[in-house]
Amino acid sequence: MLERLLEILRAGGTHRVSDLARALDTTPALVEMMLEDLSRAGYVKPVATCTEACASCPLADSCISTQPGKAWTLNPD
Repeated sequence: MLERLLEILRAGGTHRVSDLARALDTTPALVEMMLEDLSRAGYVKPVATCTEACASCPLADSCISTQPGKAWTLNPD
């Protein structure tokens, strides 16, 4: 299931934990745990919430960083 989660994240875009849970047919709590595990292993990292830069971003209305909860990104290393 971790591999499938990484595949979804590699495909790009932004994803809410609830959407990832639905795609993986599991619970949001398990997705959060998997993201934390992937973070400890160095595959993903949490990102800070956007600030003023969001005002000029064309994706601001659909970005998860404007919604409650953490946003995650793949670690480029």
